[in-house]
This record gives sequence, structure tokens and C-alpha cells, in this order.
Amino acid sequence: MDNFMHRIGLHGTAIVPAILGYGCNVPAVMATRMLTSRRDRFIAAVIATFTPCSARMTVIFGLVAFYAGPFWALGIYLLNILVIAFSGKLLSTILPENTPGMILEIPAFHSPKLTIVLRKTWLRMREFVIVAWPLLIAGSVFLSLGEFFRWDAQINRILSPLMSLLGLPNSVGTTLIFGVLRKELSLLMLFQALGTSNVTSVLSIGQIMVFTLFVTFYIPCVATIAVLFKEVGWKLTTAAIAYSLIAATLIALAARFFFAFIPP
Repeated sequence: MDNFMHRIGLHGTAIVPAILGYGCNVPAVMATRMLTSRRDRFIAAVIATFTPCSARMTVIFGLVAFYAGPFWALGIYLLNILVIAFSGKLLSTILPENTPGMILEIPAFHSPKLTIVLRKTWLRMREFVIVAWPLLIAGSVFLSLGEFFRWDAQINRILSPLMSLLGLPNSVGTTLIFGVLRKELSLLMLFQALGTSNVTSVLSIGQIMVFTLFVTFYIPCVATIAVLFKEVGWKLTTAAIAYSLIAATLIALAARFFFAFIPP
């Protein structure tokens, strides 16, 4: 992947965080530490957040693949790769820097010792446990409080201009906010917001695609935001969040106009 990554301004090592992102964006952002340049770490972190994690895969398969068909779901993944490549090239142009060649150090191979393996495993998992888990728990508590006090109506009212722009019902706004806490809840809360699990009885295929594309491309979750803050600082984290929201809005808006010309 070294030649391909150089085309977007990075080198082959940056492919590791991108691949890890398909599992979870939190360790993917942590994996950017292997890059020596701060600029490369930032661009690789943004690319990693665009990679659809397992939680966003739930939304893609549960909505698009189930209701629209598997080829539309495959199209989202292909579009995602194009957006990642474009984003990397754009950010590399905005932040120019000579990208060095990829040099991999090959260590001497020995039979691993169990104690060393366990220690290294804990070192890799420690920050995920310390940073991500508390945020997920706190997010779940906040979600439960929001449902109890019925804050959803106020949130939907605030987000109604965005929903109108994307051609989605106002009741969908709540799912996008709480999706930041736990992305896979976007699907479950969509059922709750629409009052039915038969989504096609309320939304058209175009609206399903618009909703899924927005969920796929905007910032994954609060745990990822926390890790971004720790790795690249609050200024670059804010820039990454703003970029993802702009990209998600533009892609979803383009999808709305695209499906407007396709007969139902």
C-alpha cells in the first residue's frame, strides 16, 4: 500500500490505522502513534475516523443492505474509500510536507514469552479501558436520562433545519445526536423515533440512503473524540469534527438530489 498512500500524501505505515478502523476507530486513532510526523498522525487519524467501524456497519447492513439491497451497501463502502482518498489528498495539500520513504525495522525473532505478551497486550488495551469505557458508560447514562426526561423533542426542534435540508423527518434528529454516544444506537433509536421497525413504511429508499450516509461519515463516537483530543490536541480535534460534519452533510445532500431523480 506504500505507493497508494504516497499518492494521498502519506506513506504505507498509515494504512494500519485505516484497517484497524474497520473494527473500532478508538484503537485506530491510537495506532497513528507509529507515524513520526505530527502532520501525518493528524491526517491518518482523520482517515481512520472516516473508516466505517463495526457499529456503523450495523447501520449500513441493518438499513441499506436489508431494505435497499446489498449492492447499495457495497456502493457505500466504495464511496467511503473514494472519500478517504480525497480527504487524504486534500489535507495533504492543505498541510504540505515531504513524506519520507517507508522504513521498517525488522527485529530479531524469538519465541514469545507469555508474561511479555500479556504485558504488551495490557499496554495496548490500557488506554482504551481507561479512556473509552468510562465515556461509553457515561454516554449510556446520559442517553437513559434523555429518554426519561424526554429531551428528544427539544433536540429535534434544534436540528429541524438540518433535517429539512436533508429531506428527513424531524424525529430523526435525536438519533444523530445520541449516535455520537454509541453509533450502533442510531439504528435502534431510528426504530423508536419512527414508531416502527418497518422503516420503508415511513422512509423512502432515498431517505434511508441519506440517513445512512450521514451516519457513516460524521464523527464516530465520543470515545473517538476523547482519543483524538489526547493524540492531536483540541484544536486539531475540533478541525477533524468540523470536517467530518461538513463532509457528511455534503455527501448526504448530494445523495438526496441523486435519489430525487430516481423513480421509487
